[in-house]
Amino acid sequence: MIDTTIKTTTKALLISSALAITTMASAALPTQWQLDNSHTRVGFSVEHMGFSTVMGHFSDVDGTVQFDLKNPNQTQFNFVVDTDSIDTGWEARDKHLKTDEFFNVEKYPTMSFKSTQVNFINPQQAKVTGDFTLLGQTKPLTLNLTLKKIDNSPLTKEPVVGFRATGNIDRTAYGMDAYSQGVTTNVPIQIDGELVEKKSK
Repeated sequence: MIDTTIKTTTKALLISSALAITTMASAALPTQWQLDNSHTRVGFSVEHMGFSTVMGHFSDVDGTVQFDLKNPNQTQFNFVVDTDSIDTGWEARDKHLKTDEFFNVEKYPTMSFKSTQVNFINPQQAKVTGDFTLLGQTKPLTLNLTLKKIDNSPLTKEPVVGFRATGNIDRTAYGMDAYSQGVTTNVPIQIDGELVEKKSK
């Protein structure tokens, strides 16, 4: 009975969200968007020798998105992350992660993702494949994208797109193989963010 109720509720939420997104499509939405850095977080987690899970994030993210609800599969993402903005809640560990054993921020101050293909499975969910660059090496990466909400902000009265993207990055494939015996090498990532209209300069 509980499982049935949960499934019914989940289905109803998905339908209502999809209807809301479809309704917004008929409105005059912009097609050029940029990340709202104050409401965007690139998070990750790693296992520490099986004893604990260390969670962290990057606080400085810049990005643009070309997104049209009428042609969603033509969406283009271009994100750049400042690797020096890493934060795991412990300063000593953050300093270590910035060294050449890990992110080598002095030589590689950014990592980036640029989409090459977007495939929407339904109005809310898509597979986003692109080129991910870390430590000077570029390799393909696929993210699972969920559009959480598309609506006008009650504060700014401007349109906002809320989203979540998840995936996994094998850090050793980019040459980041320090402590591979005790620290997760296939790192799960989660990007939570908001897009706002890109303003012309």
